[in-house]
Amino acid sequence: MLTPPSRRCGAFTLIELVIVMLILSILAGVAIPRVSAYQAKARDARRMQDLRTVQDAIEQYKLEKGAYPAAHHSSSYGGWDVSHDGDFIPSLVEEGYLAGPVDDPLSSDRYHFRYYVYSKGSYGCAGTEPFYVLGIRHFETDSAKQSNIGAFKCLNRDWGQEFDYVTGGGASYR
Repeated sequence: MLTPPSRRCGAFTLIELVIVMLILSILAGVAIPRVSAYQAKARDARRMQDLRTVQDAIEQYKLEKGAYPAAHHSSSYGGWDVSHDGDFIPSLVEEGYLAGPVDDPLSSDRYHFRYYVYSKGSYGCAGTEPFYVLGIRHFETDSAKQSNIGAFKCLNRDWGQEFDYVTGGGASYR
């Protein structure tokens, strides 16, 4: 008696393919949020590093020129000079205080640096000269907000309430 030839030729059945695809999609669903969270943390760390680099450049500029770099006020951002369309960072690059452009990793309306130079005595700040405020408007992760606590305030204004991280120079709290 002859046996019928086997139909199985080493190929996968439709059910096996569906199961493999299901397993792969579940693994991707678990891995992608973790990778995204890691990338957001890395961008927040870069934000802080870049802000410190910009702050050092501003302070060096002040030491050599006797004044802080001018902030070109943007009406779109409440008068602040912003990193993604402002002039303060390109000025620092042109003058040689920064090696190259420094910008927020996402450089968007939500994520960017803000810079402003205030006249002496503004908001009740003590000091004999103008002062500046430099801040990161938003971090992407809560852990960056909690581990990077900046502060800059005067009698009549607390910039720490407006930024996820803020610093400045040339004035002090009275």
